[in-house]
Amino acid sequence: MSYQKCSIAKSFSCHSFNRDLSKVALSPNNEDIIIYNTNGSTDQMHVWTKDGKTLSEHGGAVSAIDWHPETDLIVTSGHDRNAYVWKYDESDGNVWKPTLVILRMNRAVTSVRLAPHGKKFAVTSGAKCVPVCHFEEQNNWWISKMIKKHKSTVLCLDWSPNSRFVVTGSTDFKCRIFSAYVDGLDDDDDRFVTYDWSNALEFGQVIAEFDQAKAWVNSVSWSPCGESVVFTGHGSTSHFVSLDLQNAKNSDVQVVYSRYLPNLTCQYMNSNFVVMCGFDMNPQAYEKVDGEWKFVKKLDPEAGEAPKKEKSNTGAARSKFKNLSKHGQGKSSGTDLKTYHKNIILGLQWHSDTQFSTCGADGRILVWNL
Repeated sequence: MSYQKCSIAKSFSCHSFNRDLSKVALSPNNEDIIIYNTNGSTDQMHVWTKDGKTLSEHGGAVSAIDWHPETDLIVTSGHDRNAYVWKYDESDGNVWKPTLVILRMNRAVTSVRLAPHGKKFAVTSGAKCVPVCHFEEQNNWWISKMIKKHKSTVLCLDWSPNSRFVVTGSTDFKCRIFSAYVDGLDDDDDRFVTYDWSNALEFGQVIAEFDQAKAWVNSVSWSPCGESVVFTGHGSTSHFVSLDLQNAKNSDVQVVYSRYLPNLTCQYMNSNFVVMCGFDMNPQAYEKVDGEWKFVKKLDPEAGEAPKKEKSNTGAARSKFKNLSKHGQGKSSGTDLKTYHKNIILGLQWHSDTQFSTCGADGRILVWNL
């Protein structure tokens, strides 16, 4: 394991690299979006250069950024209840030009994800709905269709590899799979996996619902092979779903309990390896061995976990939260964190089977190489 780091702000709420990691879009936990040329390095202090002006269209804190590797479009969402699609215009001064997407939201937007084919995107929100947006050529604007089956704030989503379905996580303790099929936009390309869910082509139809988390569902991820999903619960649980391709409601769910703090993000690196990050400030690896998912290890080699003396579970938990409460107070003690991240990890982006990046409330972006 190796890593590279940068530190250009006190906190990052979200980030997204382009396809070759030559540029990164990030938000320093406010309404601004800044794009940097990385010049092949994460050494921001000496190598990174700002690419154009700060993008300041949002009227509230930016909650998510997604940069599509093929279309080169950037989609951003914010607490101002809006989403913007950004396109780089070389013919007009090499600037990023925004297009406002009318979401018809009355609550903040919490996340955004572009579909794998890049023709549409979906956002989650505090309005208990998921708009799926696509570009309408004849009218030259982005329009949205609503999925309205949630009972509370929707925190996260991910797309199936064929761009037809979305999996969502909500504060109503449920993980759900929906049809997000848009007639005339989504083709019949089932290169990844063939789902026998032909009766689920009606937009917004619930295909499956899982309630094993018994807590907020903080993050979801769909495997690259398309045959499984994973979701994380705020009760420090991880849930691995082996999808039944004939009837998703009959899918098997394996629950893995953790003695660490809850995770806020999860991501398949490949179909048998998952990385999760969150309050523990240290990426955690899970691997599928002989058909069973197991926790492997924390990926940060500097994590000091062994206590000086045995403590009860209650005492250990109290000590951990006491140490967490000291973050940012500028005090040095014998309990200083030994992890690369010094605060909560908020963002996780996949780059390849062996590389991903994280950003956190400590103002750091780390690029991890497995």
